[in-house]
Amino acid sequence: MTQAYEQTTPDTLKTEFLSPADCRFFQTENGFLGAVINNETYRRVQLRRALPFQNPDDYICITDVDKNELGIIEHLSAFSEDQQALANEELRLCYYAPEITDILTVKEKMGHFYFDVKIGADKKSFTVKDPSKNIRTLDKTIFITDIDGNRFFITDISAISSKSRRKLDPYLY
Repeated sequence: MTQAYEQTTPDTLKTEFLSPADCRFFQTENGFLGAVINNETYRRVQLRRALPFQNPDDYICITDVDKNELGIIEHLSAFSEDQQALANEELRLCYYAPEITDILTVKEKMGHFYFDVKIGADKKSFTVKDPSKNIRTLDKTIFITDIDGNRFFITDISAISSKSRRKLDPYLY
């Protein structure tokens, strides 16, 4: 039995939902998102969506830099516009995912897959390890995660050229 498991109790597993009365965001002088939660100041917090595709503005988890959960915002819409703007900017940075408009090449070398793509008018190169885990489909949308954790997507696989689809097809499971 590990020490972390021994310390886990039903009390430590309770989730605290935060309302605007419990939580206020601010931007630090260094440009990070901070928060005052239940009268305790956190100079840097991170926001993550619990349901990023189905409910992107609901169930937003707030953690400190050590990944300790501080609480969950059930509905971001309950917060004022300026508070929503601060939260949405942090989420935009966290969930930055440029849209691939064309796949130029895909090359495999020693278990890594090297993609050259177009994102709008710009060319971008990235590497994917284990496409079965890092290339996902949801309806017509394709999500690709590179070895650095960056995310890319294709909104509608049927909207890209057949030449691009043929390059991607072997990696769609």
